[in-house]
Amino acid sequence: MTTDCSDKSLWSQLKEGSTLALGTLYDRYVDELYMYGCKITSKESIVKDSIHDLFLDLYKYRQNLSETDNVKFYLLRALKNKILKNPEFKKSQTQEVFTLNKDYGTAKEQSIEELVILDEITQENSSKLMQALNLLPKRQKQGVILKFIQNKDYEEIADIMNVNVETSRTIIYRGLKSLRKAFLLFCLILMIS
Repeated sequence: MTTDCSDKSLWSQLKEGSTLALGTLYDRYVDELYMYGCKITSKESIVKDSIHDLFLDLYKYRQNLSETDNVKFYLLRALKNKILKNPEFKKSQTQEVFTLNKDYGTAKEQSIEELVILDEITQENSSKLMQALNLLPKRQKQGVILKFIQNKDYEEIADIMNVNVETSRTIIYRGLKSLRKAFLLFCLILMIS
């Protein structure tokens, strides 16, 4: 095993079966994963279980892991997916909706209907947003995706786009402004038709 401790090297070593590489990645990112998980759910037990399940799965399915240029982003996204699929998380989300609706008739029936409606609205809005995103100029689209879909900070975006930090902020600001206009346009068109 080499002494190279870059994320990319550790990822390759993990794929070859190195428990030391797995442990190093765990030590390197566990605190950040924990803080990120706590933003998704306030239930610490779900966050901790999901982190441990994530690393167990990484080792268990190591031969099927895809290559990645950003191990941290891969881990954060994988953790989010673990938490969202956790049965306890789903149960807690449903209970929160029931609690919020307890004053409005039969909470269970209304909550399920509201969840279905909310899901349909979310899917419709996501579709409109993607259509609006595709209307943006290439640089603005890239900046918005890097910032809000890939969760990169302005310094990383500046490096990727080969611009200075202030320019990356301006590109994203203009992208959001254009995105708002395009999104509203799609909403108006759908309301008229």
